[in-house]
Amino acid sequence: MSDSQTATNQPTTEKEGIYTFSKGIPGFHEITEYMVVQQITPFSLLQSALHPETSFIMIDPFVYYPDYEFELPQEVVDELAITKEEHVVIRNIVSWNKKAEHRTVNLVAPIIFNIDNHQAKQIILQNTQYTIRHPLQPNVAKGGES
Repeated sequence: MSDSQTATNQPTTEKEGIYTFSKGIPGFHEITEYMVVQQITPFSLLQSALHPETSFIMIDPFVYYPDYEFELPQEVVDELAITKEEHVVIRNIVSWNKKAEHRTVNLVAPIIFNIDNHQAKQIILQNTQYTIRHPLQPNVAKGGES
């Protein structure tokens, strides 16, 4: 998300590279500061700034699901102080498995980043057709054979 992260492929310790989750991430409420570490595209790592052993593999959901869409609730827009659509970046957490055919992405709980003010939040979509375990294979995602 920031040049210092993508250029080095290492976590940055600069304050500007840290995203604040005011209420943490569900299940990790006590951890509120994370860095985004660019890995192998399209994957990145969301890593705790204080506890680097706590990290999550993320993906740009539109790479595998170009039609992925949802309405961003106004309370989230307000909470993250989003003023421009281009300041919003969406990522989703991946459930990794050694076997590629068993990798999944949680499309029910996207992470919303405001890259302008470095605020972020994981939201839970309500009344959605998405699941917490969508296949993470391009051919499977697009309806083809793997």
